[in-house]
Amino acid sequence: MDFVSPIITPIVESLLVPIKRHLDFLVSSSKYVREMKNKMKQLNLTEQDIQKKKKIADVKNHEVSHHVSPWLEDVKKMKEITQNIPTSGIGCLNVAKRYRTGKQSCTILEDIKALIEQECEIIWTNEEKPLARVPTTLVPFPNDTQNNFESRDLVFKDALKALQQNNESE
Repeated sequence: MDFVSPIITPIVESLLVPIKRHLDFLVSSSKYVREMKNKMKQLNLTEQDIQKKKKIADVKNHEVSHHVSPWLEDVKKMKEITQNIPTSGIGCLNVAKRYRTGKQSCTILEDIKALIEQECEIIWTNEEKPLARVPTTLVPFPNDTQNNFESRDLVFKDALKALQQNNESE
């Protein structure tokens, strides 16, 4: 019997690890919800800072990292997911709801931590955008004084070609 105990003990312990984790979702669900709400507040403040930095960079015509827009979209998705989790009115006897809320809060908490870590990796520079890459958009005027007709596009393109040919001949 002594030779069986060292073999069975690690097997039983390895089988208890998932059970303990799932019981933790049930028992500590309110702790996970509280931590999730705190991290979400921190993420909201970080999002506001990033949006402010992005707006300032756009005004100053500075380069903005390509990681900013996807990060902001991920934060928006995270907000939507977080709002869908029921965090109040979960009684002690509603075991299934407590477990589900605890598990969802735990996974979202990990995702929020990952987003905060990704924010630290965003690099802001003071490099200006090259003039060739400044976006040009047609802005409609409030009194509709500018009309863009398709028939004018052909004439405009022909004029541009003629101007380019003059530049090449000089």
